[in-house]
Amino acid sequence: MTTEIETATADADLWRQACAGSREAFEQVVLRHQSLVSGVAFNACGDLATSEDVAQETFWAAWRGRDSLADPTRLRPWLCGIARNLGANAARHAAASRSSKLGKLATDREAPGLDPAEAALREEEKALIWRTLGEVPSLYREPLILYYRQDQSVADVAAALDVSVDAVKQRLARGRALLRDRLADLVEDGLRRTRPGRSFTAGVMAGIGLAGTSAKTAAAFGGTMIRTAAVPVAASGLLGALAGLAGGWLGAWLPAQAAPTLRERDLYLGFGRRMLFVSLGFLAFLLLFIQIGGGTRWYLPTWLAAVVAFQVAVLLDVWRLSRSIRLVRESRVPVDDANRSPMRRGMAYMARRVQGRVYRSDLQLLGLPLIDVQVGDPPAFDRDGVEIEPAAPKRSARGWIAVGDEALGVVLAVGTRAVGGVAIGGTAIGVASFGGVAVGIVGFGGLASGLLAIGGAAFGGIAMGGLAVGELAVGGAAVARRVALGGLAVAWETALGGAAIAHQTAVARDVAAAWLAGGPSGMPELDRPIVQLLRGSLIHARSAGLVLGGAALAIELARATLMYRRKTSGKSRPVPLLLFTGLLGLAGCTSHSQPQRTTPIRLDNGLRVLLRPVSGASQVSVVILYDIGGDHDPEGRSGLAHLVEHVYVTAAAGGAPVRSAEEFFQRYPAGCNAQTGDRYTAFATVALASDLDAELREAAARMGALTITDADLDRERPRLLQEVSAMFDRVPTLAAVNNAREIVRPSPNGGRRGGLPEHVARMTADEVSERWRRYYKPRNAILALAGAVDPTTAKTLIERHFGAIPAGDELPRAGEPGTTPTKHAQIATTTGAGPAISAVAVSAPQPTDPLYADYAVLGARLMTAGMDPTTAVQVHMPLLDDPAAMVASSVARDGEAPEDTTRRVDGWISGLIGKELAAGETTQVASMFGFFLGASDLPDEALGANLYGVAFALGRREQLGIDPARMKAALAGVTASSLRRAASEIFADSRRAAVAILPAPAAR
Repeated sequence: MTTEIETATADADLWRQACAGSREAFEQVVLRHQSLVSGVAFNACGDLATSEDVAQETFWAAWRGRDSLADPTRLRPWLCGIARNLGANAARHAAASRSSKLGKLATDREAPGLDPAEAALREEEKALIWRTLGEVPSLYREPLILYYRQDQSVADVAAALDVSVDAVKQRLARGRALLRDRLADLVEDGLRRTRPGRSFTAGVMAGIGLAGTSAKTAAAFGGTMIRTAAVPVAASGLLGALAGLAGGWLGAWLPAQAAPTLRERDLYLGFGRRMLFVSLGFLAFLLLFIQIGGGTRWYLPTWLAAVVAFQVAVLLDVWRLSRSIRLVRESRVPVDDANRSPMRRGMAYMARRVQGRVYRSDLQLLGLPLIDVQVGDPPAFDRDGVEIEPAAPKRSARGWIAVGDEALGVVLAVGTRAVGGVAIGGTAIGVASFGGVAVGIVGFGGLASGLLAIGGAAFGGIAMGGLAVGELAVGGAAVARRVALGGLAVAWETALGGAAIAHQTAVARDVAAAWLAGGPSGMPELDRPIVQLLRGSLIHARSAGLVLGGAALAIELARATLMYRRKTSGKSRPVPLLLFTGLLGLAGCTSHSQPQRTTPIRLDNGLRVLLRPVSGASQVSVVILYDIGGDHDPEGRSGLAHLVEHVYVTAAAGGAPVRSAEEFFQRYPAGCNAQTGDRYTAFATVALASDLDAELREAAARMGALTITDADLDRERPRLLQEVSAMFDRVPTLAAVNNAREIVRPSPNGGRRGGLPEHVARMTADEVSERWRRYYKPRNAILALAGAVDPTTAKTLIERHFGAIPAGDELPRAGEPGTTPTKHAQIATTTGAGPAISAVAVSAPQPTDPLYADYAVLGARLMTAGMDPTTAVQVHMPLLDDPAAMVASSVARDGEAPEDTTRRVDGWISGLIGKELAAGETTQVASMFGFFLGASDLPDEALGANLYGVAFALGRREQLGIDPARMKAALAGVTASSLRRAASEIFADSRRAAVAILPAPAAR
């Protein structure tokens, strides 16, 4: 549903631009909906050629009448209606249309000459398709056509027809049943292969230039315009060649900037210049030769000789460059010859901050450590990038999982040289290998060899690459024994490509074009499943290239992360185990280190302190939680706690000057936060361990020496009101959740969560300052530290900075939740847009409630189901941040009334909680909520990734009275009967509330 909303919104934006005269926007509209409109037209007229002409007429008519569409979000149904009307007219005049205008357009639809897809789908096949489809009632025929024209998207078909997804599924099932079995595959395949292409769009855009003339005139010139649209193809080929030359120059320029000496840099740049000139000359020769020699008998041999000569020249120059660089590195380097380029200085900056990881696990299997990490430190550089100390001696790692300069791993090996089951390295040998040089059953790299080899140069059973040599080969230049597919394809049996040479069969270009477009070849060797897959890699070469490039980058980043870590003053820490367990599924393995214990401390002024060291962490999170929140706001002052929170982090404190919220966030790139709940207020920062003293000093100043002025309120009050506006009005998704929660758990004293604008407007600096002075003090606070913390040192610092702060006053009694006159409400936003959103909230039990563990099990069940996008329901259940309620929300479907959306969400909740307890559900709760409830023993390597979460959870569990041991026991004690009781009591109708957020009325 979210995707449909986004599509309608995008359509509306594009259509408004088109109405303003933007042809670029209209072209995007055509691209987005050409398959849909052509499908509707085909259903109406029953002829493929006629349907595409009708589709073009539809867009031209839409362009001419673009100002007549009152609601741009209804663009799709409007276009479909035009197409149905024009299609019906065309069907009544089919004979005349086909014999003149439509016949010409069908001939020239995709390019000068016959389109490959049309050649593959013969005229008798088209007639047979329509005869079969014509026997299916239109109610079922139209969804079938749109389904295969819309990339098999049920949601898109439902949106186009203005019916529900379930209705489309039913009509598709009935329609397929009505098709004759022997023709079903032909019909489906034919519909896929006749979707309009990019040149259809070009034809429409060319046609709108004649929008001021009659439809007949525009259609008559359509064929010429579409043929003209093919002209840029040659230019794009030239641009691609130039881009390749630029990439080649970049490949020489980058190592030149990273070279250690000026002489080595000049060698790289000279090589780059020579390759650029040689490549430009080669390109010029090819362009000239194609014009002069194309079609002659000596064309192909000369072309091949030129390619070979070019490759030989490149290889010779590469060999000469390598030899020259080796001689330079073996010679004495003068001091003034050092390369001080910005890239070199950047490398020095990075190298100074990382060091090799060194670790070996105590756990061993068959005499090998489970994990062995042995990586030497990189070279040392000065600030100008000059190497002042060579790299440490190379280290070797041996284990089930090995990471090292040289790594031998049974399961996983990562290193400069790696050998293992899965090997990742500069040189990698394994069952599956990834690297610069990769050898294995599966090889992926610059130079790859294996049964399946993918790389710049690939050699194997199935080879894919720039140069591919194998039993089956696909690439720029492909050489194979059986089948070769490529720009240059050479094979013993079958070759297909721009230039194809084969001992047995060189596939003709027209057959090749039809086959590449998805049609049959009539050749068994090309219709084998594995060859069909290779064809897909050619058809989607650009996407495949992006995916493979991204994968290569991700693998290299993972390798660097596993081998190196940020430099610290202490000894080397263990490698984060999460990446290993994620790769290998070793969830059952225990951490090498025992979980650290939390150290509680209490100062004389009442400050409660929780210290949680996390092994391997280089940062520390400082979290202060006060036991005061929105429920403590006095009557008529709703939002007071929220306003204190805002000025607390921005006002002057001790020696720290006033700052903006943006400056606060920028100061802590590793993370910071400030938030107000019903009965708590939290302030958090994450900083380097070396900055702990300074962080505690400032935190103490904000607790004991804050200066609040009128200027602080003038700065923070508008920001607070913007937050509250987004929560309850401006952002519909947030408005649905917060309004539903406010109904099921009304704020005390007639207030509202976050504050009422009229109350906030009346607050003064004096009362905000007085509120802080009395209650935001040690006796009402918890200080939680997690990360690189030494308890003894931290205790000394905390006592020094916080010990002298006055305890403060006892908190006023918190107000009890109010009452609401209704459990269902409809609220119209003032600034929101889009469809209605409904939310159903459930009042949550306290963590000390005997049924809380059962509630957590049911909540985990709902959240898991909500992760399935087909449910179109989102579940909001923050156990620690906002434990008062669980909220499920959904966007209204097309044509669905708000009250129907509410009933659907409510029924969805009831249906899920009514199910019996399934095996493993309590375990699922531990994995989903264990971090927050303390019900799972995560290793420190995992906790180190979220130090703020560790400290915040420690403090909130203390405030809420959650005992991790008791929570574990309670989860283990959940039974089918207790779960049924929780479903009937906690999720009873009396504990539910619903709200529908309606879009703002359209401006007139």
